[in-house]
Amino acid sequence: MCFVIAVLRRLSIAVLFLLGGCGDGKNGDAITFGTSADYRPFEYYEGGEIVGFEVDLAKAIAEKLGKQAEFRDMSFQAVLTELQNESIDVAMASMSPTKERRQNYDFTVVYHKSGVALVYKKGNKPDASSNLSGVKVACQLGSVPEKWIKENRPTAKVVSIDHVTQGGEFLKAGHVVGIVVDSPAAISLCADNQEFEYVIIAELSDDDGGCAMAVKKDSPLKQQIDDAIQKLQDSGELQAIKAKWNMVSA
Repeated sequence: MCFVIAVLRRLSIAVLFLLGGCGDGKNGDAITFGTSADYRPFEYYEGGEIVGFEVDLAKAIAEKLGKQAEFRDMSFQAVLTELQNESIDVAMASMSPTKERRQNYDFTVVYHKSGVALVYKKGNKPDASSNLSGVKVACQLGSVPEKWIKENRPTAKVVSIDHVTQGGEFLKAGHVVGIVVDSPAAISLCADNQEFEYVIIAELSDDDGGCAMAVKKDSPLKQQIDDAIQKLQDSGELQAIKAKWNMVSA
């Protein structure tokens, strides 16, 4: 009897292995979205679950394509690397389709446009005429706001951070004078911290300031996702998702 049980157990494992495909852990009936769930309102944790504007959008896209949406959380810097390694199908992390990124990845249509904002403590607004010269500001490492501040305010003192929430703690503690983020993230930071205010310091082109999803070069998912986004736009569902998350453009 024990021998029979052992054989059955091995057969079961073999079947599971075959069903698992190449062993990358991805579900063939799902689209796996890689994200950095620390950027409210785009994607963040609430009650142990990843929620947010792009999460709802991804679920709606997957539904249009007859798939389920699965999410994998990782650092922002790792998202495109994991896409290249094919451990995820889509990179989705308030991602801007910059010219540099387009060299290695395909991007969907832009579905939201943001500006660059500076969050600061009430009563301690940096002098705009100084161009932030010598002002210590926090920026998420690898983000478009970080790139913009380094290129356009080169005399600012940039403190690179892994998570936007970390920037909020730095600002509260006085380690920095401001946090440079995109406009929806600034709105959320100020909503969560009544001692914060923000100001828009730049408007960006679609290449630098638009939000899109990245896929591997020549992936059929690009056109499929574009078509799904167009359907969501035409039906009014995309606007409803934006309204739910207070996605205000610059």
